Amino acid sequence: MTISNWFRIGLLVVLTGLVGRAGETFVEIAPEVRGAWVTPEGVWDGRTVLLFHGMASDMDDAGGSLKLLAQGLAERGIASLRINFRGEGDQARTKIESTFITRLEDAAAAHAWLLQQAGVATGRVGAFGFSLGAPTAVVTGARHPGWFKSIAVWSAPSGDLFALWANDETAQRALRDGEATQEIPGWKTLTTKREFYESFRGFNFDEALAKYPGALLAVRGSADYLAHREDELMKILAARPASVLPGSPAEAVLIGGADHIFNVFQPELGHAARARALTVAWFERTL
Repeated sequence: MTISNWFRIGLLVVLTGLVGRAGETFVEIAPEVRGAWVTPEGVWDGRTVLLFHGMASDMDDAGGSLKLLAQGLAERGIASLRINFRGEGDQARTKIESTFITRLEDAAAAHAWLLQQAGVATGRVGAFGFSLGAPTAVVTGARHPGWFKSIAVWSAPSGDLFALWANDETAQRALRDGEATQEIPGWKTLTTKREFYESFRGFNFDEALAKYPGALLAVRGSADYLAHREDELMKILAARPASVLPGSPAEAVLIGGADHIFNVFQPELGHAARARALTVAWFERTL
């Protein structure tokens, strides 16, 4: 994989502005961690989903994908909280100060904030992760097996998370020199640090998945640049203890022709809309 692919998602975020819906409130989760809390209009039974954005993106993510997902969930009676991760969740930021560890800390802070909100059903909380948000959700779910009843991921990296950067020239320069700067054409110049890449050492998506006891949906496009390992991931989930399996379905969907961000800026293809519809239906069924 290349770092420009991760960052290109951030470029797409700044190109789209979407009008918010009633029921969306901007909140402070923790110092430097802000979020958007969306509750359904009318009756709400407490089902809630945490939404985690991809690398160098923000709470709305590529083309407003997470904002649209939050709206879709609300229309089906499900609340959501999406957050800006510290050190990266800012469209104007040029230096990435986050690490995978700070992402996990922010995810935990978001969960704690959620449990303080009136009406949230603590046993009916889910998590969603887009790209780097996927291991953020799954590792959190593995560390805290009682937190998430269901998880959905889009375009998830897998396997050894540190090894993902082995062939990335910018990452290797940062690991060698302490930091590295890359110009992303048409967007901005971004700087990443050694600490960011080092923070992935010891984290393995597959191993975390094996420890996660809840339901899981994995959605990917057939043209995604990341490795397509959904069959292997489903086998990992199927090998979990028998006591876990009856109430924890696992499904994978490959959307033909879709890229890493489901061609969100080509709505006529319908890939992004399909990913959202699949995800909303999944949480309706599993929360």
